[in-house]
Amino acid sequence: MEEIYQKPTASAFVKRFIVHAVVIWLVVNAFSWLEYIYKVKFDLAYTVNKDGSLISFSDSFINHNIHQPLFLWVLLVAFLAEGNYVFVFRQKSLVWFIVSSACLGILGGAISLLFTKHLAFYSTGAQFIESAIFIKLYVAGYAILYNFFYERYQRIQYYRQKSEAELQLLKAQINPHFFFNTLNNIYGIALSENANKTASAIELLSDMMRYNMDGMRENFIKLDTELKFVENYLTLQQLRVPQTENITIKTSIEYPKVKYKIAPMLLIPLIENAWKYGISMDKPSNIDLAIYVEKHRLIMTIKNSVFSGINAEKGSGLGISNVKQRLQMLYPGLHQLTIENDGNIFRVKLSIVL
Repeated sequence: MEEIYQKPTASAFVKRFIVHAVVIWLVVNAFSWLEYIYKVKFDLAYTVNKDGSLISFSDSFINHNIHQPLFLWVLLVAFLAEGNYVFVFRQKSLVWFIVSSACLGILGGAISLLFTKHLAFYSTGAQFIESAIFIKLYVAGYAILYNFFYERYQRIQYYRQKSEAELQLLKAQINPHFFFNTLNNIYGIALSENANKTASAIELLSDMMRYNMDGMRENFIKLDTELKFVENYLTLQQLRVPQTENITIKTSIEYPKVKYKIAPMLLIPLIENAWKYGISMDKPSNIDLAIYVEKHRLIMTIKNSVFSGINAEKGSGLGISNVKQRLQMLYPGLHQLTIENDGNIFRVKLSIVL
């Protein structure tokens, strides 16, 4: 249940809670309206006023929402359901989820007694049991159903973006030999002009293009190949960064002794994000990158400086979003991605069981 872990923010939780409460309130009142229409249309027994006149729908609406505090019920159920999903279902084990649902049912049943203690026709014991069972089933069912449809939506989005990426890749492969031949020609020109630094950059770019075009055809490739691509990318990026005291770049890439495989192009969007938002030519900036394998688990940590007015978490286009979706699809339950931003330092930690 912890495909991608990100610390939930208070604003995000409040937004989910409000939307959830509004939806429940609308659904319950819609059913109340349909029930009213049905009973009136078919002349069934229905609540009447003291003078014998049929109670109107507006009177029924006020009675349910004010005298019988439906809105308090809605707020209670929505709050418990969202809390159970966000803080337990998405972050804890199945055992924790089962225990939490039961405890929240008991808690909700106890709180509900405060709403109905002024209503003489409610039995305290029966009300507690009824509320506890309902809330327990609702908070558990909501988490399971919401996650089911959420994962289906994520799956659809992933394949849609994958199809778009494959289409763009096909467009880029219209004549790959032309690009490689052109790069080789430029590489030869650079050597003839003794521009060794330019020649090295062209050679690195050529290797990266070949990897991008050939490697992306496979679902999994050798980890060493992916790490080599990352090294080439870092070398190419460092060529454009001036050697100044304001810019500090630390990289550590350890090749494992065991031959692992990994999904291609999975690490580079996170690294690219650090370079895009962590380097400033006129302000002190730094990047600290480490990649290593520990107990059959790939671990990558990135720390980079951030500057005011820049939302680094959005990444470059769909980069980080695409990484999250690919992780969820390819490594369900086998990874953890943590992203933190304190306003000065942007931290990313990715852990994948290989």
